[in-house]
Amino acid sequence: MADKKDYICAVPFTSLEIHDRDRFLCCASWLKKYLPEESSPVDAWNSTEANDIRDSILDGSYKHCDSLQCPMLHQLETVGSVAKIKPLYHKNNIPSQLQSKLDDYKNGTLTPTIIQFSFDRTCNLACPSCRVELFTASKKKITEVEATIQEIEDSYGNTTEVLYITGSGDPFISVGFRNFLRNFDKTKWPKLKSIHLHTNATKWNKKMWDSMPNIHRYVKSCEISIDAATKDTYENKTRLGGKWDELIENLKFISTIPSLVRIKPSFVVQQKNYKEMKMFYDLMASIFVTTKDLAVYYGKITNWKTFSAEAFKKEKVWDTNHPEFHEFVEEVNRTLPNNHAWSNLQEFITPSKKLI
Repeated sequence: MADKKDYICAVPFTSLEIHDRDRFLCCASWLKKYLPEESSPVDAWNSTEANDIRDSILDGSYKHCDSLQCPMLHQLETVGSVAKIKPLYHKNNIPSQLQSKLDDYKNGTLTPTIIQFSFDRTCNLACPSCRVELFTASKKKITEVEATIQEIEDSYGNTTEVLYITGSGDPFISVGFRNFLRNFDKTKWPKLKSIHLHTNATKWNKKMWDSMPNIHRYVKSCEISIDAATKDTYENKTRLGGKWDELIENLKFISTIPSLVRIKPSFVVQQKNYKEMKMFYDLMASIFVTTKDLAVYYGKITNWKTFSAEAFKKEKVWDTNHPEFHEFVEEVNRTLPNNHAWSNLQEFITPSKKLI
């Protein structure tokens, strides 16, 4: 079995997430340590907390990481290989770009190359897995969002290679993010190579796409949060406020965008939807049939303080004490041994059904 001490994760040496108040070097549900609240991008990046996280990667302890949630560490520890998205590199095979980052850290000159915009929670859906009500930014908040974009641009616009928009709401619904995409000025981001969009895709139609031509060449990857394979589950259980038929039409349009190389439809696994895991895989494979790199992702639901302890217990179908646990395991084994599926549920795949 693989030992994580033999691997270096590139994420804390490359990535910075900016949220409303919090700052992170990785997904908030995968990392146990936060950076100083409301700190500037530069102060957050260079903070003692950030360096503690990086040092825990270098010493192999990964003590600030949650390997039950992080799909890369989870796969490494359960099946002994790295995940399909590869920020984990064996210490004997570190690519030159990562080695350069490690050298920069040692020399005190490290800067982020991936910036995530997660400082606007505006969204047109009220998904129970994420929030308890709709959130729409006020005029004051929109001004704050635009000011934060300017702050990031001033600090790291010259070094950023990847923009990730967004992990907190929807880039096409947020006024601040949408305006940024529509008025994108490449001269302010001279080293930018790609823009990754994380969206529910309910408004990602041709009209919206045509309104932001300056980003087309940069949008090479996206994550589309869906969490359902049927209209009833989508509209009434997991994606409140969404319209299934409109979503499907948008997905078909997205599949035609030539710049998109990697598409990641995602599915937050919970009691409400786990019986649709295989259906979801089949549906995504049928829509994105020509996609060069399709990665259908399944992740355990996280309690973002939206559930009571008792309600969250009901949703955790992967708990061995859950009354539907065995049905859940059966569904996992129907779904995950597929070429384009990955997850943080690897331990529930029976050995005979793992891919070779």
